[in-house]
Amino acid sequence: MMNYNFIAPYYHNLSQLVFFNRQHLAHFPILDFLKDGDKILWAGGGAGKFIPELAKLNLNLEIDYVDFSSKMIELAKKEFSGNLKINFIVSDIFDFESTEKYDVIFTTFLFDHFPQSKAEELFLKLDSDLMPNGIWFYVDFSQQQKGWQKEMTKLMLYFFRLIIGLDISQLPKMKPIFEQNYKQLKLNYFFRNYIESIVYKKT
Repeated sequence: MMNYNFIAPYYHNLSQLVFFNRQHLAHFPILDFLKDGDKILWAGGGAGKFIPELAKLNLNLEIDYVDFSSKMIELAKKEFSGNLKINFIVSDIFDFESTEKYDVIFTTFLFDHFPQSKAEELFLKLDSDLMPNGIWFYVDFSQQQKGWQKEMTKLMLYFFRLIIGLDISQLPKMKPIFEQNYKQLKLNYFFRNYIESIVYKKT
């Protein structure tokens, strides 16, 4: 079973060291697509370093912030800003149940934790929680990898297998799943095309 609690205090600094802050920068494209009154599900939010950027928009946003690591939630709470309504929830995203639909869903570096079948199951679960014409913000490692990218992915998966108990041998292919029922509104690449940041609209 995966457990991020041990690495949680070091995760953001480790990300900055390895990816030169590009994981963080890959979140910024969503800022142009949020509007006042949006209800957001942020699945696997982690340490919450992007929360202050949402606060700067000065929009009335309500966020269900779900992460299965209690330590990550503790860190995210420290990033909290008063002009946002954030419901911090410690839960496995598969166990999380919402009573209402969302205008926006964030999955940032979430699907790379699951094998293909489990990732597709998660997609269907989250898709059912998103309003028609809703926005899905997807950030993850590129699925078209070459050379050094493939080697880096192998090293990364091995590292997280040791540290958190990650149990996958390759990243799931999510783009074909999205393309069946979603329109791509914006695509950005970061870290020499290794990280892709995509804004999708549910059709």
